[in-house]
Amino acid sequence: MSVITEMTVDSGEFLLGTVLSRDPEADIELERAIPATDQVMPYIWVTGRELPDFESRVRTSPHVRRLAAVDVVNNQGLYRIEWADDGESLVHGLSETGATILNARGAGTWEFLLQFDDYGGLARFHNYCRRRGIGISLDRVYSPEGIERADEDGLRTEL
Repeated sequence: MSVITEMTVDSGEFLLGTVLSRDPEADIELERAIPATDQVMPYIWVTGRELPDFESRVRTSPHVRRLAAVDVVNNQGLYRIEWADDGESLVHGLSETGATILNARGAGTWEFLLQFDDYGGLARFHNYCRRRGIGISLDRVYSPEGIERADEDGLRTEL
């Protein structure tokens, strides 16, 4: 049975968060896409008044090989990030443990909505983070099946 978790992570705990927090004025959301390369999450949506400033700040990171604007309309842009190194351990942990990122957004603190095939996948991810010293907060963990059953019975139960 699959399991969903709502998790928060300080931007300083993972490379993507650290690089993207260089512009505190930008609102950033990871694009849900299935990559055809080895990179796990190469696309991000950025909303902010000064996208050229965001681009400049991110491009100065030694961890970023290339930041490419795919689409930019008004104050929102879709960007592809190519990493200069393979240092993103949180993202690799998500990939290695079979997590699906349903939603992720943040600035100083990131909120992730993740789905695992089972509780074992969540446990492997949690252990992965502990071994690497990545501080995560599991704010809510539940089974989508349990939520659906409660809804069918007319009950609203917060798990």
